[in-house]
Amino acid sequence: MKTVLHITEAFGGGIQTALCSYAKSTEGDPIRHLLLARLRPQDDTGLAIKNLFDEVETVDGGLLHFYRCARKAVLQHKPDVIHLHSSFAGFLCRFLPKGDAKLVYTPHCYAFERRDIPDWKQEVYMRLETFGLSRIDVIAGCSERECQLGLELGAKRAVHLNNYAELSPELMADSQAPAQDSDENAESPRTKVVIVGRVSPQKDPEFLLETIDHLRSFPEFNHIQLQWLGGGDQDKEQELRAAGVDVTGMIPHHVLMKTLKDADLYLHTAAWEGMPLTLLEAARLKVPMVLRIIGATQSLHYPFLVSTPDAMAQQIVEYCRHPQHPDYQSSLVSINEAFSAEKQRSALIEIYGS
Repeated sequence: MKTVLHITEAFGGGIQTALCSYAKSTEGDPIRHLLLARLRPQDDTGLAIKNLFDEVETVDGGLLHFYRCARKAVLQHKPDVIHLHSSFAGFLCRFLPKGDAKLVYTPHCYAFERRDIPDWKQEVYMRLETFGLSRIDVIAGCSERECQLGLELGAKRAVHLNNYAELSPELMADSQAPAQDSDENAESPRTKVVIVGRVSPQKDPEFLLETIDHLRSFPEFNHIQLQWLGGGDQDKEQELRAAGVDVTGMIPHHVLMKTLKDADLYLHTAAWEGMPLTLLEAARLKVPMVLRIIGATQSLHYPFLVSTPDAMAQQIVEYCRHPQHPDYQSSLVSINEAFSAEKQRSALIEIYGS
């Protein structure tokens, strides 16, 4: 039996979903998953983590207290593998007294990938990632790009640990009938277009606002219903609402998934990501997508990738006109095959093995 101690400084959103998927995909394998997580006030920890992990310890307070708790957990459990998650945990905890344990690091998007900070701060974060990197045995990147960045920083080894979306059978059943191609002689139904995530610079609501500006020149705009599933920056929320976007605020995950399932089209506007779980959840729910080209998406070979708000607006209009184009569903099949539970399990066995 191999004991894996997961240590994360951030436990909301995608990191929580990813860690839970690691435990689920290796059920039945001789692996004990332990969790030490620092909780932050804004983190949504609604998933049933105590049913998935053999032991769970949550801590509050600052980063120094978090490091001390991590050190204590390592000395107490003497794990075979220490799996670090997020840039802050990855930096602080690579200096733990690991003994014979294998040290694995998943950045879940490197901090220097942020585009809301000045260049000098990106450079500082990049240099910090190289400090003590020789102690890391494996970079378990959640995208091919994250693996490549790790190797460029000087990592000894990198393995792609793909995310995957684990959805309930109830949610997967009873799929919506596909939308019909538009008929100019019939009244056009409303096309439900959704964006998911915190209203923050990372998810880039400004990109959506510019997309809407371009959409206004098309008659299809009058038949589009835009909804942002999430909340955050109050000023940006107001800007989105003023542009006609229904902003839900933060909602429970099961409600978010039901609303996503009922959507006609999913947009991914983020300026930077590791490998977004909502993208994979939309793909599993067979919701057609238009994705912004960023590091995490550029290697997907997805046919509906865009780099500008103008191009995103045009792709939305194309969907409104031809929602039954076969490429929408065939491309989702390819993503679901590439980001499966089976592939994640194989990667974890490789990473945690000898």
